[in-house]
Amino acid sequence: MNPTDLTSLSPSLATLPALPALVAALVALFAKTTLTSVLQVLARLRAGVFPIPEDARLLRKKQADAEAPFVRRCANVWRNDTENLPLFFALAVAYVLLGASAEAARLLFGSYVLLRYAHSAVFLLGLQPWRALLYLSGMAVCWVIAWKSLLLAGLMG
Repeated sequence: MNPTDLTSLSPSLATLPALPALVAALVALFAKTTLTSVLQVLARLRAGVFPIPEDARLLRKKQADAEAPFVRRCANVWRNDTENLPLFFALAVAYVLLGASAEAARLLFGSYVLLRYAHSAVFLLGLQPWRALLYLSGMAVCWVIAWKSLLLAGLMG
């Protein structure tokens, strides 16, 4: 079976040409959040600072009062992802289900993924105004997806 031939999987998938772009974006964003988590663990081990009692006991360290600064920064990136990625996911699924074109979905979803990777990098490095600009750019992509979804649903235009 050819992995790009969706008609062999299910007739319903053949009507969703943007589905592969959605899957690629979700896997890329999952990889990014996984990398953030691994980076946080490595930063915690490198700093040797463990505010959670069972972690300190396991590693035979004195319990700390607070996380190391870079570990907190990683946690902030993670929190930002948990606040923003579900919104993208919901919009992207609606857009795909409404029959988005493969080309438009690749462009929009790919742009969003690249912006989120860049946002995470500048967040970790503490670079403003780049963090804000990349966040706003990602939101702009989401608004384009929302607008295009409204058009496809026949609710605008």
